[in-house]
Amino acid sequence: MAEGESVRFVHSADWQLGMTRHWLGEHQGAYDRARIGAIRRIGRLAAEQDCEFILVCGDVFEYAQVKPRTAEPVLEQLSALPVPVYLLPGNHDPLAESGIYRSSWFRAQAGEKVHVLDRPGLFEVRPGLELLAAPWFTKQAPAEQIDRLAARLDPPTPGTVRIAVGHGGVDSLASALTADPISASVLDTAVAERRVDYVALGDRHSKFSVGSSGRIWYSGSPEPTATRDPDPGHALVVELEPGSAAVVTPHQVGTWTFKEQHFELTEAADVDTVLGWLDAFPEKADTVAKPILSGALGLAESERLRAGLESRRHRFAAILESGRSTLRTRPEDTDLDDLALTGFVAEAATALRDQGGENANEALRLLIRLAGN
Repeated sequence: MAEGESVRFVHSADWQLGMTRHWLGEHQGAYDRARIGAIRRIGRLAAEQDCEFILVCGDVFEYAQVKPRTAEPVLEQLSALPVPVYLLPGNHDPLAESGIYRSSWFRAQAGEKVHVLDRPGLFEVRPGLELLAAPWFTKQAPAEQIDRLAARLDPPTPGTVRIAVGHGGVDSLASALTADPISASVLDTAVAERRVDYVALGDRHSKFSVGSSGRIWYSGSPEPTATRDPDPGHALVVELEPGSAAVVTPHQVGTWTFKEQHFELTEAADVDTVLGWLDAFPEKADTVAKPILSGALGLAESERLRAGLESRRHRFAAILESGRSTLRTRPEDTDLDDLALTGFVAEAATALRDQGGENANEALRLLIRLAGN
């Protein structure tokens, strides 16, 4: 493409290859394969959309010292991509001396299409197209984050497209624990003054447009990593032309589903709602579900909920219990009458019900469960 022409590329981030989730158990291997498969799906997207390159904005790997056994399948996929790929080191995979990007075998196996943005500043992709990069060198944010680099540069020459590539939380979204966040207002100013035409960000695992310009985006991770992420599983196809608005189109590339949902339970119908929510997932083997439960249920309905959750676990990659759940059991006379307990079991159950409290209720649930076996 010549100087002054439009550019179309894929914006992705936070692949975090090598990530493990202990609660996946025997499903971890399938999750790993899906994440490797996302590279192929992003490559196909780039070819179908006639993209010039792929940009991965940090945390390609889960660790800087990722082992060759984990990295080699990734490098095989990267080298097979139909277009060049530019990798920005992030906080998970910084440019440490002992890290993967400094290793001799990385360059040997990655091939000529793989480019690491290994220094802060401008990279010329071709005449008329520049990348402004802010790589991480340690787990701590670089002194020159992408907002500071963008603010310091003069606008590019007319006809040149400049893409800023950063990783980290912006202050308008970051928590109070985020050290040295990226300034959203500084990025807005850099875009308004045409110092950069687009800001490609990584770190947030859901796609998100920052500000109102339509030119500052998180792509999110190509496969979900946590149930709290509201909109993962995308790659962005971005089209830029000097003097024109950015066109950003999300494309679904993820194959797994991580979802959480809050439920307030007070009666039998609420138990049906929780179990119905689980039953509605179409691809359960590739789904991690986390119901967050609050309220209070009678003993019989509490036991029905427990049994319903347990009977469904083998169908899912995982059904997670939440530390945010506060569901209580509310033993009632009718619960014990319906269970038709006799002898010592009936006496013990009545005593535990009358004692009350969460410990007594848990013991009562266990007693009834054992009595029913």
